[in-house]
Order: sequence, then structure tokens, then C-alpha cells
Amino acid sequence: MVKKIIIVALILTIALGGWLAYYFSDKEVIKRHLGGLAVELGKDGQETPVQMALKMRHIKNMLTVRCQVTIPERGYGERLEQDLIIRYLIYHRSRYALLSVAFEDMVVDIPTKGQAMVQTMVRLQRKKTNQANAVEETHQVELALNRGDKKWLIEKITMPEALVQ
Repeated sequence: MVKKIIIVALILTIALGGWLAYYFSDKEVIKRHLGGLAVELGKDGQETPVQMALKMRHIKNMLTVRCQVTIPERGYGERLEQDLIIRYLIYHRSRYALLSVAFEDMVVDIPTKGQAMVQTMVRLQRKKTNQANAVEETHQVELALNRGDKKWLIEKITMPEALVQ
């Protein structure tokens, strides 16, 4: 009887350890991190300035001090400071009554320790204040992340022109 209890306890310990190793692996942490980013980018109706400021603060904390933004269709590529990126986000978000962002089909590659490349489809649903129905779009986005101070920070964003129109 004691042997069975020990074997069951050992199996449960191994299963729990395996699940914890998977849950806290860099790939899963990055996926959850970007899922949180999608929620913060979204806008569900009218936001108070305080709500928007809190969301923007969370987004700012997910970026490196200077983040490379590339839009291949425009031939645009520049390193922007966090504050400027936040201003652009506030400007673009303010034009919509509804904005929903979701990252789908996310592929996370970790070529070296502390660096990650993410390719994902961004499902965007947006509705301007004067529109009757929301428009849904899907776009390919690439992100480069760098691990700094125990957190994954977005270092580079490559996105299509349609996301900034």
C-alpha cells in the first residue's frame, strides 16, 4: 500500500513539474505577454482618460526604450522612443469607437537566449464612430523581443501599412 502511494505521489510530482516547466517556458510566457498586449490595445466603447492612460502605461512597459518600427510598403524604418509610439497609439485609437485586437497563429522562435522572433496574424476589428458595422481585417506582423530585467520587451515591429491608416 505504501509503495502505491509513493508511486502515485511521484507520478503527480512529475506531471506537475512538467506542466510548470511548460507553463513558464519562454515561448508560453511570450504568448501570454502578447495576449495581454492585444487586450491593452483594444478599445471597447468610450474610455475615460484614466483608463486610456493605464492601458498606455502597460503598453509602454512592454517596449524597449527605443523600438524599431518598420513598414515595408512605405519604405519606412525608424527607431522610435516609447513616448512617441504611445502618442501614435493614442492618436490611432482615438479615431475608433470599437477596436479589438487578437494575435492568432503565433509562431515563437528563440534563436538565442534572451532573444525571440514572433510571427503572428493580427485579427483586427475596428469601427469608426460614424460607421454602422465594424470592419474585420487580418494582417501578418513580425516582432523581435529582447529579454531585459526578467521581462520580454518588444524591440522591433514589422507591420503592414494597413495597420496605420
